[in-house]
Amino acid sequence: MIRRALVVLALALAASACGNSQLGLSVPVCPADPQVISAFSGAIMLEMQAVETAEFVPCLNDLNAGWSYEDLVPERGLSRFWLDSDRLGSHFLEVTLTPACDVSSASLAGGRMDDAVTEFRDVELIGSNVTIVIVPVTGQPAEAEHARSIESELEARQINDRNVFVVFDTSDDPLADKVAVAARRDRPMIIVDEQDALAKTATLQMPGESQSVRGLELNDLLDRLDDLLPKPSFVGTWYRVFEGGCITYEFDASGPGVDRLAGDVEDALGLFPAAEVRQALRSAGLLG
Repeated sequence: MIRRALVVLALALAASACGNSQLGLSVPVCPADPQVISAFSGAIMLEMQAVETAEFVPCLNDLNAGWSYEDLVPERGLSRFWLDSDRLGSHFLEVTLTPACDVSSASLAGGRMDDAVTEFRDVELIGSNVTIVIVPVTGQPAEAEHARSIESELEARQINDRNVFVVFDTSDDPLADKVAVAARRDRPMIIVDEQDALAKTATLQMPGESQSVRGLELNDLLDRLDDLLPKPSFVGTWYRVFEGGCITYEFDASGPGVDRLAGDVEDALGLFPAAEVRQALRSAGLLG
């Protein structure tokens, strides 16, 4: 169990909880010092009223540049709000507070959570970088020269907002083994043999695809990569479970910045100690 030495100024709490004429439009701001809470926003009170059993309710620290908060929508037994971003998309994150949630599809996660909070995650990250493997089949000079020309074209551009990095696989392993390794690492593979070197073409093998595409000229190769490579994204759900409640973080983010999103959200969102504040209010005779 958590033990916090909360210093609650009852009159300030009463004023902040009851004196805001725009409760639904206020922001659930985290306290600067969670050990000393002298006031809280109307939105925090609405969250506490929506799920009266919750030991914690979600709150906001400083938001990243380009992020914005969408107003709280409270209901009986549920409250939610959203975050928007000029880079990651509108409603890239939905934050929902409920009395309980189903975490059966998620895995237990570590992190900077309190002892009273258990976190589960079920997310898929497609990062802003993509590695493409080039395989000169025989290593002959003509193949190597053509492969290097493809490399220079790839590394001079972004594909679907992803930075391209090229590695060469010149090992003696069988080609089938090289394809399998690239697929396990989720890396597209470009194969160049003697015929490709003469015709200035290449073969593309995408991870997860059973068939490769042969005889692609450079522009066709780039077009297929543009069609088949997904954009950077962060999609899925976090669950933070505690006594009497659960906070669900539903992600649907795409674009630059997804690689840092997990850490950015951990910094931006906090937990307000609702149960302890309720107890302090009851002790002051301000809550039934």
